Amino acid sequence: MLNLEQQWLIFWLFIWVVVICLVIGNQWSKKFPSVGLPLLFLLNLSIIHWFGGMIYALPWYKPPFNFITPTDVIVGFQQSVYGVMGFGFGTTILAPIILNIFQPNWLYELPRQPNVKLDKIYIFLGLIFVFVLSPILSQLPSFAALGNLGIFYLLVGLCLACWKAWFMDNKLAFLVALIIACSLPFFTTLTAGFFGFGATGTVVVLVFTFTFYRPRWQIILIGLLVVLLGFSTFVNYLRDRHEIRATVWGEKSAQTRVEQLQQTATNFEIFDPFNQKHLQLIDLRMNQNGLVGKAARYISDGMVDYAHGETLEQAAIAIVPRILWLDKPVTAGSGDLVSRYTGIKFALGTSVGVGSVLELYLNFGSSGVILGFLVLGTIIRIIDIISAYKLVNGNWVGFASWFIPGIAMINPGGSFVEVVGSTVTSIILIKIVNRVYLSKASQRQSFIPQSYFDYD
Repeated sequence: MLNLEQQWLIFWLFIWVVVICLVIGNQWSKKFPSVGLPLLFLLNLSIIHWFGGMIYALPWYKPPFNFITPTDVIVGFQQSVYGVMGFGFGTTILAPIILNIFQPNWLYELPRQPNVKLDKIYIFLGLIFVFVLSPILSQLPSFAALGNLGIFYLLVGLCLACWKAWFMDNKLAFLVALIIACSLPFFTTLTAGFFGFGATGTVVVLVFTFTFYRPRWQIILIGLLVVLLGFSTFVNYLRDRHEIRATVWGEKSAQTRVEQLQQTATNFEIFDPFNQKHLQLIDLRMNQNGLVGKAARYISDGMVDYAHGETLEQAAIAIVPRILWLDKPVTAGSGDLVSRYTGIKFALGTSVGVGSVLELYLNFGSSGVILGFLVLGTIIRIIDIISAYKLVNGNWVGFASWFIPGIAMINPGGSFVEVVGSTVTSIILIKIVNRVYLSKASQRQSFIPQSYFDYD
């Protein structure tokens, strides 16, 4: 028998799904094109909020925490739903209104013939960043971030490879690009010991592909299968992550690392919603609702006052590169924000991301969450529309120049200092690459993809 709190939780879970459906419908509308950025943000947000809230609606689930209660989780999830509603309004209503009112000339352009080699150029450039430049740049102030974001070019290259192969009806090339994209989590696990970083890249390519893939009923089926497989793989990774990281961080041979992954695959478990261990792994690693609820109670009890925009001011300072301000009083990460506003003391060396919902709440409460996500949804959808117009009109360099900052903005589990820093760094990276490496990348070639959009 569900108690009243669980009944309300189910209601909020349903509202979340409705908003996602509305956003998908808006993206599939032919009035304004999309490359999937709003849905990508919501999916990333869902990973750390919706699924964590969902397991608390299961009557058989027994939480492993003593310091975070089910009430904390439900209160925190309600705040995240407020944010999703604000985001949905900004994406589906406000962004199109703004573009219709102002109708900027730079948004629209005449169709051109794209450089059909650009996908390979971006993939090669991404690999150069990952394997060559990133280790070098990581030793230099301000330049380390440039190297870390170089992988975005690999993702853009894979997206363009899927786009080109689809419209050229090259099924083999399309399948190869998708297989490479889906292999990213295993690559990052083998090289760095982190599954989630690669999985995020896979989701970027899949969501982008789903914007033009037909028939759409297959998208829904494939999406559900990807969620099940993704959860199953993540649960198995969490189960064996200490052994996996011991081989990676211990600088063991590639053969030893592969053998460890093979052992994990041999004992592969399909995600089971009735398995307490599986649910607790999700609760421990993919649920920020409890922290938001804890902060709400901590603030309401008068233990600490709202930040009143302090962390957002720090995010504004993050725009200035450290190379220009060596003693800049802002660093990437969430610092002690979570401990300060929840009262929870974490083990030394433990990194806990503040997340967009919590950071907006600790600044201005529920109104801050709604307004903040409204602004985020509006900006991300505008970038999404511009990127799509560039893409379908053959300006692939312009598409990448907007799409990469859009990806950089999508980090709902991090702080706004990180989001702003990544976005600004990505813009700088784009300027450098476009000027030095791609000065002739927009030359006309012999291929124009048929447009799947019908502008009326």
